[in-house]
Amino acid sequence: MPIRIHLADDHTMFREGLAAILGSQNDVDVVGQSSTGAEALEIVGRSRPDVVVTQLDMQIKEAEEILSGIRSASPESRIVVLTLWDNLRYLQAISRMGIDAYLHKSSSSEELIATIGLLSSTRDGGNAVVSMPRDLLQRIGEEPMGALSERETEVLVLAARGLSNRLIGQELHLAEATVKRHLANVYQKIGVRSRSEAVRRALAEQWIGIREITSADRYASPDGFAGRDGQGPDGP
Repeated sequence: MPIRIHLADDHTMFREGLAAILGSQNDVDVVGQSSTGAEALEIVGRSRPDVVVTQLDMQIKEAEEILSGIRSASPESRIVVLTLWDNLRYLQAISRMGIDAYLHKSSSSEELIATIGLLSSTRDGGNAVVSMPRDLLQRIGEEPMGALSERETEVLVLAARGLSNRLIGQELHLAEATVKRHLANVYQKIGVRSRSEAVRRALAEQWIGIREITSADRYASPDGFAGRDGQGPDGP
């Protein structure tokens, strides 16, 4: 089934152009558009799309009200925020509002399409996808990815794709216990406590990228995009 998308943006030309781009994808169906917050809440509540793509170029309090309204109107919808703002405090604030992804409006349409595909394939939440100008990401980041070994990075990329520890082990020809040990080392090195936190931070600070996660050539699995084995990602 196609991914059902709602687009919310008060710039008509931008919104309609985005609708045309997304609508040209075989696996995407733009089921609604809106130009105001109130209109978005009404339509989203009625149509219950898989993904809501919304602009947020407003004050933090107003942004929080809109995002909270979308969550209430359609709890199962994933939320992708598009913004022109590059204020670090603002971006940190909206990232804590339960969104699933935020992209700068300078991001390419390919990045948005890849983000939507990633979100639709991982329903467990917690792994916010970020695509922002590199100079801003460098200001957000604190730890160098060089702290991780090549193998630890490979394990983290596969974890970001939603593979269980067992499937990661199969892909890399490692014992499941070894995969768990690599993940534990990753958590310790970058100061997090869980798989979702590790993936979120690696994406936010661009240690790993959307293209790397969605690559069809690397770490391909017979189960398709996410390579799942019918179970959710397991510990640690």
